[in-house]
Amino acid sequence: MRPRLDALLRTTTFRLAIVQVGVVLAFVVCLLAYIYFATVGQLKADADVLVEQEYAALDRAYSEGGRRRLNQEVVERAALQGPMLYVLAEADGTVITGDFQTLPRQPSDDLRPHDLDFDSAEVGGAQVSGHARAKVGRLLGGPILMVARDLGDSAAIAGRITQALWTVAVLGILGAAASGLLAGWQAARRAGALSATAREVMAGDLTRRAPVRGVGDEFDTLAEDMNAMLERIEKLVQTTRTAGDAIAHDLRSPLTRFRQKLESALEAPPDTDSDRAALTKAVAEADRLLDMFAAVLKLARVESAGNWRFERVDLSEVLKELVEFYEPAAEEQGLTLKGDVGEGLAVRGDEGLVTQAVSNLIENALKYTPVGGKIELRARKNGAGRLDIAVLDDGPGIPPADRDRVLERFVRLETARSTPGVGLGLSLVSAVARLHRGALKLGDGLANAQAGCGLSASLDLPAADAAR
Repeated sequence: MRPRLDALLRTTTFRLAIVQVGVVLAFVVCLLAYIYFATVGQLKADADVLVEQEYAALDRAYSEGGRRRLNQEVVERAALQGPMLYVLAEADGTVITGDFQTLPRQPSDDLRPHDLDFDSAEVGGAQVSGHARAKVGRLLGGPILMVARDLGDSAAIAGRITQALWTVAVLGILGAAASGLLAGWQAARRAGALSATAREVMAGDLTRRAPVRGVGDEFDTLAEDMNAMLERIEKLVQTTRTAGDAIAHDLRSPLTRFRQKLESALEAPPDTDSDRAALTKAVAEADRLLDMFAAVLKLARVESAGNWRFERVDLSEVLKELVEFYEPAAEEQGLTLKGDVGEGLAVRGDEGLVTQAVSNLIENALKYTPVGGKIELRARKNGAGRLDIAVLDDGPGIPPADRDRVLERFVRLETARSTPGVGLGLSLVSAVARLHRGALKLGDGLANAQAGCGLSASLDLPAADAAR
């Protein structure tokens, strides 16, 4: 996807490049000004001082000795071959003596030193251009006096430096503009790819993913985060569709039974006992439906990661109370429930959700463990600073191939169809674990030669002192 020029010029990257061009230009201008005042400006200031001193000295010589004394001073000073240049001319501009055959500049009312460009004859007759600071004035009585200081190579060097800096400035501006266009084009191209991905997803293609170049820049980070978000959205959409299908499937049977019981009660002769029995069964079916909807709503609230207020939860105390609470129910079913809970265990989270999750695991173990079986609740802090809360039983367990599948909504294995439930218990526990930055892991439990390998349902949660 090639961005258009007008779109390219509106990119933030190109605008930043233009700002960079402005900064470079401002820096070069300031540098040029500094170099000018530090070189050419200083040379001119020093030259002006010398010119003023020489002019004043020659003016005094003219005042004291007249034209003859002035002419002698000019001849002697011009013969020194130094950086100072002198010209003495008649009132009409005819040169009397000095470094030039003609007067380079006519006098004016402004007696301050001025810039002077001149040509001087070298050995062999070649003309060489020069630059000086000169003061030209008409002395009392008519003669014209010019005193100048040749700036020589210093001015040429300063000029070359200035020219070089302007060249660098122009090249820098062009380079910054070119780099801005290139960077803007690349940024617009990457942003266009992300935008195209977003449009295709909005069009309904949830399998679309943003391209990742693998260079590790901010666009790759954005693309990876965007892909993670899309995967999450796709999973939620699939889960919603699956949940809808599962709810429709699971509701069909109880609603059908509910309707049949009511029809049977209506068709049968009036009988108080049979009517009450039919109504009792109908209420039980209605309660089962309400429990299903309550579980779905609670799971949705947990998975939405809403405004949960996480606090420090004394997990050791909570787990010990759960063991004490479920021990009578286990004894009634002919089961043994034991707790092995470490001291000082704490997690940062919602106490009600954590309690609900562990309760679901214990209730599942009570539901599927045969008479005479054993159930254990273990809680320890591992070497990585995380908490491992496991509920183990010696029941039939879950085959390894089905352990990931049973964590999905409304999934119930064929062996569990005869027991009450809607297939949301483990899904809720897994959602609570993710909400607390943990995970639910299923594995082998307490082996039993008669029942099977058992099941271990383990919650891996960050300890409170390690949680952020």
